[in-house]
Amino acid sequence: MERTVQKNQGTGSAGQEILPPHFRHNFTALLTDYVFFGVAYSLLNPNTVLPAFARTLTASEPLVGMVSTIMAAGWLLPQVLVAAVIGRKPRKKPYLVRAIYTGRPLYFLLALVIWAGLTRYPGWMLVVFLAGIGLFNVLDGIASVAWFDLMAATIPPTRRGRLIGAGQLIGGLAGIGIGGLVGFILSHPMLPYPKNYAALFALAGLALIPSTIALTLLREPERSAPLSSDTSFSFRSQLREVWRGWPDFRRLVFGRWLIGLFGLAMPFYILHATEVVGLPEAVVGWFVSAQMVGGIVASIGLGWLSERWGPRAAIWAGASATLISPLLALLIHLTRGGWISQLYPLVYFCFGITNNTWMMGMFNYLLEIAPEDRRPLFVGLYNTLGGVLVPVSFLGGVLLRLTSYPFLFAVTAAGVAGGLWMSLRLRDTRR
Repeated sequence: MERTVQKNQGTGSAGQEILPPHFRHNFTALLTDYVFFGVAYSLLNPNTVLPAFARTLTASEPLVGMVSTIMAAGWLLPQVLVAAVIGRKPRKKPYLVRAIYTGRPLYFLLALVIWAGLTRYPGWMLVVFLAGIGLFNVLDGIASVAWFDLMAATIPPTRRGRLIGAGQLIGGLAGIGIGGLVGFILSHPMLPYPKNYAALFALAGLALIPSTIALTLLREPERSAPLSSDTSFSFRSQLREVWRGWPDFRRLVFGRWLIGLFGLAMPFYILHATEVVGLPEAVVGWFVSAQMVGGIVASIGLGWLSERWGPRAAIWAGASATLISPLLALLIHLTRGGWISQLYPLVYFCFGITNNTWMMGMFNYLLEIAPEDRRPLFVGLYNTLGGVLVPVSFLGGVLLRLTSYPFLFAVTAAGVAGGLWMSLRLRDTRR
């Protein structure tokens, strides 16, 4: 299928690109949202901070793995149903605004119950914690279907790379300092447990306020409602058509499934580093900073690749970096620590590249192959199919309990290598 061109995009008589109405305003709003959402993400990093907090509530590795499982399930699974509702609507912003105003105050609520001392009852605290982050991600997943459509409608394909790259670069630079702040808060005697984690949740909630204001000020372009039937049969037919009619969509989904197996080990690197390798607890902050540095490198490198060669090249580079994480952790384990254990932050450095690959590579590729009138359908189906990976971190915890860290890292590496091979078969959208 030919890559669609934005309705308002074209070239002037002098060959210059004609930008959509309110381009600068919307670019600034989306960039502000991207940066401050990234700051909140850094404060409650799901690869370090949240599993470490869960570990204080339970000794069960599968329950620690449930953190990533519940977050992924909440964000991914409802999206195809959301696409069925909002895909037929001429305006998407109202759904975005309602979701963020409902979900984002949950971080303040979690901070309150942690500060109030519910951690004295670890079982109840674990239930409230998992329910809170689960509901937050459900509502954020609802918002994301509208967000991606609005971003694609207001930012031309030739400018998306710089928007995402700038957001990742600024957020990454901020995240380096935030990593140090996280380590300081978690280790400072003036903020003993659980007040240290309550402070992190409260700070994350505060960081989301500028993001929420920016999205509220976003100006949605005028669009007419689709003329297609809105029956459930028609929607199911459209889903089948997308799956059968777009081979690159199928390859993208299969590649995501395989690369997504990196989640098998994701919550357990921090436990491996502190409990097996013997690194100090303050390493949580180091890892957050390393991940942010990786994100900065990715924002520059993948942004250049995406604009110069297209999102396919960014996917290849990101998948290669993803493969390094389990291989390096496996090497550190097999060499029994020593000087090579000091390279452990490189595992999270590669995580930073991986996280930016999803936006710069896979989602950008998805938006380029999706027809404008079916964009929410493509986004919703792609993300809901990603729900296959929902139990992957839980299964990683089960696998770890039944086997060992080396086996877990090896299986993870094999899956990511398969995803890299699948991504090599994607068609070049820029030709």
